[in-house]
Amino acid sequence: MEIRLLPESVWSRIAAGEVVERPASAVKEMVENSLDAGALRIRVRLWDGGRLRIVVEDDGCGIAFDDLALALTPHATSKIAELGDLESIHTLGYRGEALPSLAAVAAVEIRSRPEGEEGGIIRASKGNMDRTRVACPAGTRVQVDEIFADFPARLKFLKSAAGELRRAAGVLREYAICRPEVAFALEHDGREIFATDGCGDRRRVLERLWGSEPAPQKVESEAGRLKLECWWQPRQGRNDIAAFVNGRAVTDPLVKGAVGAVARELTGNWALFFSLDPALIDVNIHPAKAEVRFRYPGEVFEAVRAAAGSLGGPAPLRFEGRSSSRSVAAHSGGFSSSIRAGSGGWNFSDTEPEEPRRGTAAGARPYTGAAPRPIAPAPASGSLFSRIAGPDFRESGPGEPCSFESPTESFQASEGGELGTVEAVSLGQMSVGYLVFDTPEGLAVMDPHAAHERVEYERIRRLAKEGGRAQALFITQPLPPTLALEAEEYRETLEAAGFAFESVDGALHVSSVPTVSGFASEPESLLRASLAALKAEGDGDPVELLWRAWATWACKRAVKLTTRLSLEESLALWRELHACEQPFFCPHGRPTLLRLSASQLSEHFERE
Repeated sequence: MEIRLLPESVWSRIAAGEVVERPASAVKEMVENSLDAGALRIRVRLWDGGRLRIVVEDDGCGIAFDDLALALTPHATSKIAELGDLESIHTLGYRGEALPSLAAVAAVEIRSRPEGEEGGIIRASKGNMDRTRVACPAGTRVQVDEIFADFPARLKFLKSAAGELRRAAGVLREYAICRPEVAFALEHDGREIFATDGCGDRRRVLERLWGSEPAPQKVESEAGRLKLECWWQPRQGRNDIAAFVNGRAVTDPLVKGAVGAVARELTGNWALFFSLDPALIDVNIHPAKAEVRFRYPGEVFEAVRAAAGSLGGPAPLRFEGRSSSRSVAAHSGGFSSSIRAGSGGWNFSDTEPEEPRRGTAAGARPYTGAAPRPIAPAPASGSLFSRIAGPDFRESGPGEPCSFESPTESFQASEGGELGTVEAVSLGQMSVGYLVFDTPEGLAVMDPHAAHERVEYERIRRLAKEGGRAQALFITQPLPPTLALEAEEYRETLEAAGFAFESVDGALHVSSVPTVSGFASEPESLLRASLAALKAEGDGDPVELLWRAWATWACKRAVKLTTRLSLEESLALWRELHACEQPFFCPHGRPTLLRLSASQLSEHFERE
């Protein structure tokens, strides 16, 4: 096969495809150039998510008129001069690829003027360049029009305008967090999305972009040659990690892996700033400079581990009885017929496990229905504890009670065959967290976390089957800029599921939320969990995916074993658990109750 030398029109576009993947890639390259130029004010303006036009303006040092043509020449740069410079790179850019790559896939116009010099403009389109002197402000303005217009294969992979806007906003948000001394602004179709004031206060910027509640926490740590400044804001759901190495935004899998490995319980927003000698990292390993190679990767793990150890855990999750709601009563009508969840597709079990889990009390003896179905080993002689198991729930006619065999008949069937409330007296909470109850048949011990999981799971299942309802909020909830952009991208699906949004003074507010176990007091948390489910892009109907996600979210919100409950709260949880269709196991199959019968107590203490 003959080897050919590719023409510039071909290889330039191949190279551009590695550097410029979408409008957000173009924004990243131009913003990094602005920061390298010493800019203190950077404004990004997008049209149609950046697919139609991108404009980046800064007040940096500018480009001399004689250098404008070089700025669009491949591998021409002011940031390095020789091979040795690659060993210690202090700038964000250094390859001289960004502007030439943009000119290969779009029409580019650059206006620039250094302080005290005459300004100039250069236009590049389809291999043609035109340069002339013009009057313009000090700094640089780069305009990119119709990116990928001549590349239909690449154009079809772009997302919607809202999706591309969210990605571009993510780039600007990261650098706004990293460089709080720089004033950033983002506009879309003439509307300002967010802006920072360049005050230099990182906490203020984080609260502007993440939201002020709960307050971000800051810790610092060191490991060997590496220093870490870590900011964390607790949130339910998946981690959102912004990582920076010597001021460079990276999406390095090593950093994300470190957070996932050593901070499993600390979910939320993360901003990690690693500082180390530039000679100890290699930034020239990724086409888009999105990853770096650490000479001592173990120090990354150790620094993150130390930071995670210094952070407090997530705010205690309160039992539902303690929380208050700002919402009005749900209106009676269902908000969409499309949200009815089918019986399949849920990720939890509604039946007893066929085999007892490891750690089940020895000699567990189940309750059974009329048709016995063993779920645990036969009782052992002299066994003290037995595990409370559920009856065999079967179809029964109105008024036909479910029958239970000995050792107890305290579980009475209510009208319609449903399980009624079991009489009990709360005796308190053990030091290890389990709840203890006195019942007519003896003592019962409850795992409050497993019990609350079952209560919340069945509540959401019931709402899903009913078609759901919406709750209007007394006070609309303003959304942080980043969350607002994500909500706009999935707005149609979210509104079909019961959310409602309105614009107030240019900011997006949530005004109504689905009725999900009375969580209307936390609309932002529910919205975040919903967006995380939609971004996961699972199979099936999107609204069905939301109901499954809400069920999972409800389980994660269940009271922890270490949460201290009052006697009234313990009894409320007991009553709600025994009103469930399957009260004896959590959705994951773990038991919720253990029983110590009166006869077992008498036998143990050798009383007749």
